[in-house]
Amino acid sequence: MLWRGPEILVMKRAAGFASGGWFIPAGHVEAGERPAATAVRELHEETGIALDPAALSLADIMSYDHDGGLAHTAIYNARCPDGAEPVLNSEHHTARWMAPEAFISRFLAPEMLAARGLDAAALALAAEVARAIAAAARARGLAGSGREITGWQAVPPSQDPAESR
Repeated sequence: MLWRGPEILVMKRAAGFASGGWFIPAGHVEAGERPAATAVRELHEETGIALDPAALSLADIMSYDHDGGLAHTAIYNARCPDGAEPVLNSEHHTARWMAPEAFISRFLAPEMLAARGLDAAALALAAEVARAIAAAARARGLAGSGREITGWQAVPPSQDPAESR
C-alpha cells in the first residue's frame, strides 16, 4: 500500500487479469526473491516509483483460498516519496489516490460485487482484501482518527479449530 498522506494509490487494470478492475499495486514473488524485494520491484514495474525495501513496514498477511489451497500475501505500507507520481504503462489505464474507506466502499462492497455475479470465492477474496486494507490503515494510525474503516470482518480460510492453533 503506497500512501500519500491518508490516501492509498489504486490503479485500474488495462489488460490481462481482472481487466477493468481497480487494485493496489501487487504481484508475485519470483524464484529466490524476498517478499519485500517483490513489493519494491512490482511497485516500480507498475508505477515507475522506486523505493528502498527498508522503507516498507509489514502491515498484514492476507490469506485466501487459491487453486484448492491456501495462499498468503504480504501487505506492506510505504510512504510515497515526495514529488513522485505514478507513470502508467500497458498494465493500467488510470491511477488515483483514494482514502482506504472510499476504495473499499466503491470497489469492494459485497452487495455490488454479488450483483455483478461474483461467486462465493470471489466475494470471500474481496472481503479479505478489504480486511487487509483496513489493517494497513490501522497500522498507519488511521483508525479512530475520523477515517475509521468499519463493517468488514475477516473471513477465515478454514473453520477447522485445529488450524488456528
